[in-house]
Amino acid sequence: MLFRFFAYCTAAFFTLVLFWTIGWLWFAANVVSMKPQDLETKTDAVIVLTGGDKRVNTGFDLVAEGKANYILISGVNPKVTSAELFALWNGNHSKVLPKVTLDYAAGDTVSNATESKKWIAEHEIKSIRLVTANYHMTRSMLMFHKEMPGLIIYKHPVVPDGFAPWSKPFWSLTFQEYNKCLAAWLRLDLMNKNPSLKDG
Repeated sequence: MLFRFFAYCTAAFFTLVLFWTIGWLWFAANVVSMKPQDLETKTDAVIVLTGGDKRVNTGFDLVAEGKANYILISGVNPKVTSAELFALWNGNHSKVLPKVTLDYAAGDTVSNATESKKWIAEHEIKSIRLVTANYHMTRSMLMFHKEMPGLIIYKHPVVPDGFAPWSKPFWSLTFQEYNKCLAAWLRLDLMNKNPSLKDG
């Protein structure tokens, strides 16, 4: 009897590991294949989640090309100024600068979404183009849809430098982000099933 129980537990464990591994590989493949959505579509705003000058420069480029009327850069280090951000971008500063808002309050993906929600409400924005790293996009979309289910969001993933699928950083970051996505999804699922948890 004990042997049978142990066998069942072992089989269940390895089945769980198998499904988890398949999920990780699917997540990694999705990261590699992810592309910007509907590049010709103009949105009300661009929202950039910080984590490298490549993301910010991409956001500036989109606004300079007339793809949006506003840009919010969320999660800016309190010590960083707009002048320092623009110093890293070779574009038309005078055209983009008046449209930029820097969010210094956000410190993680959850607060990126909650702080963006406030700014979106203030500007009566209905559609955005979300700019972040490709490996970070899935969880970001999850958080933004949770906070603003009626908002139209176009994904605009950025590929970090040195992030080829055969590189160590790729597998390390996709491993971490896959687990964060699972945790976020489970938390949201629990809150949907138990609304009282939202206040806890």
